[in-house]
Amino acid sequence: MGILFFSALPRASANSVKITYYTLAWNDPDADNLSFGSVSNEVQNTLGPDGLPVLNTPAYGCTSGCFSLPKGPTNLTASGEITYWDPALNPYVTETGTATVSLPFNVPSNFFPPDGTGVADGYPYGYQAAVLSGDLIVPAHTTETISFNIGADDMAFAFLNGQVVCDLGGVHGDTAGTCVSPMTLTTGTYNLEVFYTDINQTQAAFTFGINTSGITTTPPTSSTPEPGTLTLLGLGLAAVGLAVVRKAV
Repeated sequence: MGILFFSALPRASANSVKITYYTLAWNDPDADNLSFGSVSNEVQNTLGPDGLPVLNTPAYGCTSGCFSLPKGPTNLTASGEITYWDPALNPYVTETGTATVSLPFNVPSNFFPPDGTGVADGYPYGYQAAVLSGDLIVPAHTTETISFNIGADDMAFAFLNGQVVCDLGGVHGDTAGTCVSPMTLTTGTYNLEVFYTDINQTQAAFTFGINTSGITTTPPTSSTPEPGTLTLLGLGLAAVGLAVVRKAV
């Protein structure tokens, strides 16, 4: 069974996700104030109680392989969730729009607010943040192999059924991230969420793709069928090392 990029599949409408756009204000305390570097251990293995990535530090339960850049996100809930994607939890965040976009999502430069169409980041425009969300659907009576690729300037984190599959942390130019893949999925529907934010001038980029031959994606539905099971292959485990064994709170 060959591996095809989603854009090669004939029904583009079946390989789409919802994007929710946010603008992070230029004067957010974290903007232009975090440490430079690209890391694969910034967030914990599971989403927090508000459905957001949790900072992977000892203060929030990490015991090994913890995020260690000198200055990480400070816009956090009491449980350590990063709030760049929730206006109710972060007064510097504004939701600006939603749309349906095809995979692969590929904006390698100038992903500026509002909604990725602006002219610059920083003062007075703010910084672009976004969440891709959708359902991955494995047809009945099949088992499919899937892998992910992610890139960003600055942060991007992908979760499948609430479990981290890609972790690209830190402040940096457009960089490829580390993903826990390939993996096998059995028949069922899986929830996909990809969190992105630009947090530092002077550029912004965001890319995300999925390699598969038999799985389709759609924007999230109001009711999700019983999910199938997910199994990591040995190649994926070897590729990410400590990122796989991090413990969530």
